[in-house]
Amino acid sequence: MQRQLQHMARLGIALFAFFCSTAWAQTPALEVSPAQPEAYQSFTITTWGSCSPMGGAAVVDVYMTTGTVTLEYLGSATDFLCASHAKTATVMGLPEGTYTVKLRERNEDRVELSQVLGTFTVKPVPPAQPVYAFYHLGIQHYFITASAAQRDFLLQNNLGWIIVDDGFKAWPADGPAPVAAKPVCRLYSPVANTHFFSADAAVCDSLKQQTGTWIDEGIAFRALVPTAGTCPSGTLPVWRLYNNRFAQLDSNHRYVTSQDTYRHMIANGWIGEGARFCSLE
Repeated sequence: MQRQLQHMARLGIALFAFFCSTAWAQTPALEVSPAQPEAYQSFTITTWGSCSPMGGAAVVDVYMTTGTVTLEYLGSATDFLCASHAKTATVMGLPEGTYTVKLRERNEDRVELSQVLGTFTVKPVPPAQPVYAFYHLGIQHYFITASAAQRDFLLQNNLGWIIVDDGFKAWPADGPAPVAAKPVCRLYSPVANTHFFSADAAVCDSLKQQTGTWIDEGIAFRALVPTAGTCPSGTLPVWRLYNNRFAQLDSNHRYVTSQDTYRHMIANGWIGEGARFCSLE
């Protein structure tokens, strides 16, 4: 009886090992939605299979490196059992190119296994254009414009405006732009003699209703925007600063891609308002 029990135990272990290796060897199906996302467009990656090594595991994180998207799932020994549970992960957006999708399973024993699931392609977007950054020496205000004609007017007419930094990149208001790009409203306040820019439609609408305080000047350009404060891979955050001079009727904002500039201005009394746009690198 004891020998039979030992034999059955060894047989069970062998069958379990074979079952696990067989399950791992079967590549789960891979679906990207949309099938060919545009650069910087948010999309989902779904994996599933009739015999999946992931079992009931859940997404822990998504890692992006050059040419590779790694989906990490947290699992346990029971996750090696065959299952048909779909696993979906959201990718905030990627630059154009072809990417390999890898699965990395991390179980409770901290043992990591990896598997290549397939590839997908991210389509290119229309070329971006500069957004020019100005500073006025007299009123000490900052200003941005995506119009080359307005840039030339300010520089050629001795109006006190100078180019202050490299600005950032976006897309024209009425030209080709990525699916992910948002319209950025431009408003002017005659009270503070300043402009304000936002990709937040609710903020734009609220300011437009303040008759006499803010004048709607239309859409300035289209820009990528952060998700939960983070910009897509391949882009730089454009941080907004506020001079906190509302009480003096002298409000002004500045938009920068330099983290050093952002920190320096905060140290000098400006309020850091976080990333508001995302610029191509």
